[in-house]
Amino acid sequence: MEYSSPWANRAKWCYLLGVVFCLMLPVFYTIYVSFNEFGFGSPKYKFTLDYYVNLFQNEEILNALQWTLILCLLTVVATVPMSLLAAKFYKSARNKVPFLILMLMPLFIPADIMAASLLVFFKNLNHYLNAWLGLDWFNLSWYTVWIGQILWTMPYAFVIILITMSRYRVQQTEAARSCGATAWQAFWQVEFPQIRPGVFSSCAFVFILAFNEYTRTNLLNGGFATFTTYVVNFMLSSGMEPEVYAMSAMISVTSMVVILSLIVYMLTRKELRESEERGAGTPPRSATMAGTG
Repeated sequence: MEYSSPWANRAKWCYLLGVVFCLMLPVFYTIYVSFNEFGFGSPKYKFTLDYYVNLFQNEEILNALQWTLILCLLTVVATVPMSLLAAKFYKSARNKVPFLILMLMPLFIPADIMAASLLVFFKNLNHYLNAWLGLDWFNLSWYTVWIGQILWTMPYAFVIILITMSRYRVQQTEAARSCGATAWQAFWQVEFPQIRPGVFSSCAFVFILAFNEYTRTNLLNGGFATFTTYVVNFMLSSGMEPEVYAMSAMISVTSMVVILSLIVYMLTRKELRESEERGAGTPPRSATMAGTG
């Protein structure tokens, strides 16, 4: 198929949007139902915002949402720099396969098994530290959930950053160092601007994974509730009430807004960069990379 023609390009985008729409159709239907005053399954539909208003008047939900946002931000702050360092170490390592297996191993362990293993590990570790040193550091709390979230999200962030770093040429760092730049200056001024899209993408991906994660958080939280655990526990105790659809829709919309905001930001930055390069009389970076490839 010739994708250079306008109609072929439009057909490609229609196909892509159609696939995405089919995959997201259950989510869109949940959002649609969440605004129905009569709830799910009713032949009548009347638009209302009452369920969303009730969400923001519920102290338990607001507290769970606050804990969730704090946990997500802390997970991003810890996971992304660690994943970036791991990706840089992988690029310079000689034995790459064992290192890659170790980094991706948490992805192959089912969530229930990982959560139960962490629960047993933290309980025994806290028991021994308390008995020997009088320390109570690893009692189930937000701290243990935070560690569990880091273990869960780090392989994804590592892969995203590693894919972006694969286009970077190490010779550029060597050239910067030969011109007198320190290791930090070479990274921050030469390498980071080129891998920044991957770093920002990993931040958004880690945030969404931490926001939506349930199994590890539910077993390791030590009593406090995140937004996802509150939704699931509320559904198990009260059934599929209209509030559940509103809460589920809110989770879905939050994830989509984060992803769409990142895409718009990246596309805007790309357009501005290419406009500046055209104004300066230099060929766009994408054309340069295509030519060198």
